[in-house]
Amino acid sequence: MKIRFAVICFSWFCCLMMTGCLYRGDGVFKKIGNSDYKAKLSVLDVFVVADGCPTYICGAVFLEDRITPLRNAHILLIKGDQTYPVSSADTDNRGEFNMTGLYANDYYSIEIDSPDYSGKKTILVEPNKNNWHEIYATKKVK
Repeated sequence: MKIRFAVICFSWFCCLMMTGCLYRGDGVFKKIGNSDYKAKLSVLDVFVVADGCPTYICGAVFLEDRITPLRNAHILLIKGDQTYPVSSADTDNRGEFNMTGLYANDYYSIEIDSPDYSGKKTILVEPNKNNWHEIYATKKVK
């Protein structure tokens, strides 16, 4: 009987996590403008992707002259409301990078993680599409 109760509680907890009730810090109720509190449901990012097809985030990193590619640079993808990277990649000899995954339709920032160069671009990722972006790196002042 205790095992059955534990399984039911765990199932209920998983359902709450998927709808966003416990996943978000502000809870299920969020104040919208000057209106009353209204229920806000948000499904986890995995369920946002239509048909389970991966979303491609790719592009190229160029130096300030906008011609020379930045080779072997580490690129980070950070979701708009988070501080840690969701994904990362390295640029090839042409300065191009490619990240594939199940990303939500949300704002992300692409950052260059290099001791010599800096660069950042905020993007809107569209699921099931090839999202191509160019980033221009600036030399860090030491």
